[in-house]
Amino acid sequence: MEITYNLFLVLHFVGLAGLLGGLLTQIPNKPKQLQKLVLHSAWLMFLAGVVMVGINQMMHADDPTVALLDHITVAIKSTVILLILVLGYLNIKKSVLSNKVWAIISALALFNVVIAVYR
Repeated sequence: MEITYNLFLVLHFVGLAGLLGGLLTQIPNKPKQLQKLVLHSAWLMFLAGVVMVGINQMMHADDPTVALLDHITVAIKSTVILLILVLGYLNIKKSVLSNKVWAIISALALFNVVIAVYR
């Protein structure tokens, strides 16, 4: 079960790399555009995170020494990813992504990393 958990953790990190990579590649571009890669990566992060929470619950049920995840952190991270997805889907069809929306999505992605590291 731990191997499966670690596999989904890797997928979660791949999603993070795609999300931040897709956003950061737009820094020099004028006008900015939202790439579909960003939304696909956000979905990958969200789905892998949900699966990881489920696997953690199953591992804890079998072995009480396995630490449970902090559900407040999970809720915060899930909300941030869902906000990124909502902003992304509201702006994916637009030919130009405003700097303000790009900055908000980028800040939310970085905030998600900070929450994961320090919470």
